Amino acid sequence: MAVMNVQPEAITQLWGQVLQAVRGRLGSQQAFDTWFRPIVPRHMSPEIVDLEVPNAFFVDWIHEHHLSALRQSCAEVLGALPDIRFSAREQDALETLVAPEPPPLAPTPIVPEPPVRANGGSLNPRLTFDSFVVGSGNRFTHAACLAVAENPGRVYNPLFIFGGSGLGKTHLLQAVGHATLRSRPGARVAYVSAERFMNEMIYSIQHAQMLSFRNKYRNMDVLLIDDIQFLAGKQSTQEEFFYTFNALSDARKQVVVTSDKPPKDIENLEERLTSRFNQGLVSDVQPPDLETRTAILRNRCAVEGEGGRVPPDVLLLIADRIRNNIRDLEGCLVRLLAVASLVHRDITLELAEEVIHQYVDPEPDHLTPERIIAVVCERFGVRSEALCGERRTKTIAMPRQVAMYLMRQLTDLSLAEVGREFGGRDHTTVLHACDKVGGLIASDSAWADKVNGLISTLMS
Repeated sequence: MAVMNVQPEAITQLWGQVLQAVRGRLGSQQAFDTWFRPIVPRHMSPEIVDLEVPNAFFVDWIHEHHLSALRQSCAEVLGALPDIRFSAREQDALETLVAPEPPPLAPTPIVPEPPVRANGGSLNPRLTFDSFVVGSGNRFTHAACLAVAENPGRVYNPLFIFGGSGLGKTHLLQAVGHATLRSRPGARVAYVSAERFMNEMIYSIQHAQMLSFRNKYRNMDVLLIDDIQFLAGKQSTQEEFFYTFNALSDARKQVVVTSDKPPKDIENLEERLTSRFNQGLVSDVQPPDLETRTAILRNRCAVEGEGGRVPPDVLLLIADRIRNNIRDLEGCLVRLLAVASLVHRDITLELAEEVIHQYVDPEPDHLTPERIIAVVCERFGVRSEALCGERRTKTIAMPRQVAMYLMRQLTDLSLAEVGREFGGRDHTTVLHACDKVGGLIASDSAWADKVNGLISTLMS
């Protein structure tokens, strides 16, 4: 183990070695410059690494994307696996956030696998119901999670939450843990990923500690398992989880799990587990709508004291362009704030466009606005000049609305950008057009066939 010296120059030297190790693991100089260069080390030892970051956005982003690389680098330099603590300097009272313990750094045998702590020790303090933005795509699941937190083990047991990546499943899962502990401080609550559950089980088998492993998990009051699909095809781990689940269920203890798909669609998941999950409540999380995405960004700005710094039209632009992943949505905002600070620029639509291009892929040539307008005009027998002009007769208005709908569905153009393609119409006009055409598609099969035919032509 390295001989430690807590003098500032020693801390700086050790942190420099950690940064070199991190850079080698990231594979992206841009990611390294954005997320690690602004960090200031405050303390470094084999037990604790205390790091100061510009704001709490950094804490979430590093935890979500780069925590494993940081932990492994610290272990490589310090000779042990320390607790990593973050302090956000842009707060009146610095809030110290402790990074949750990860899976082991196998195959490097630096230290034994640290256990998952009960009573919420591995919960991210920021992922609570208070910080969760409710919208049409998650309202039902949010209500189910609240009900479970208020009365664990009595309703919706198990609760199975599924949905795509970056839609808030982990946030809801950990919020259940926080709310349970708030109302029942003595409750035994554990949050763990399915991968970590398996790693801990393997460690327990190797070290003849299976009895301790089983006693810990089978005596929880609330067990929160993230990414249960990881157990697919892993028969021994599925069997152990099955008996753990049964023990908790028989004792009327709460189990909440998340997955990227519903139980019936997880390949190589044992039928008995699928059956157990379906006996409870299976609820999905859908991608957030525009209003919810905008509210998420406003909420994050307000929490971090950045509300006055980001103009409303910039928030709307980000929310409009990044539609299917909340992590990317917030990540774009984080990067925008970081770029503005580092290069000393005001946050404008122009700067936002530069940052957004790193999160949104450019559209193929055949899906340009000009091609969409041309195909729609040919199908409806109208001229493109009329489609983009002021006329509002039905023969012109309907094809115009269809073209707007297709641009929104097939490109990453924002509402404002779509509006500009049609003579500078505002985003509310585009929203109305999309809602109208979407309603026609849902209620009229002939209209659905017509629009699908246009999509096939454009995609060919």
